[in-house]
Amino acid sequence: MDMSALDMGTIAAFVGIFFKMQSDKSLSAEELGRMKQQIKSLETRAGQVDSKLGDIDEKLSLVLAAIARLDSQMTMLVSQG
Repeated sequence: MDMSALDMGTIAAFVGIFFKMQSDKSLSAEELGRMKQQIKSLETRAGQVDSKLGDIDEKLSLVLAAIARLDSQMTMLVSQG
């Protein structure tokens, strides 16, 4: 069986395409792994930010309650005087 140069070139091209696809898959998998790690990191940071915002909200509520108490006491003092 005699193979022509065109047949050999076609086979070589298919082999080259196959290896290129495997390389692309490997790079895509690596990039996907990096992206998943970044997502986990961002989710962790988002949880920490949410926790801090909860603390700030709680402290702000305490400050507002203290201001309301001071306002009522000032109003009573002014009305007495």
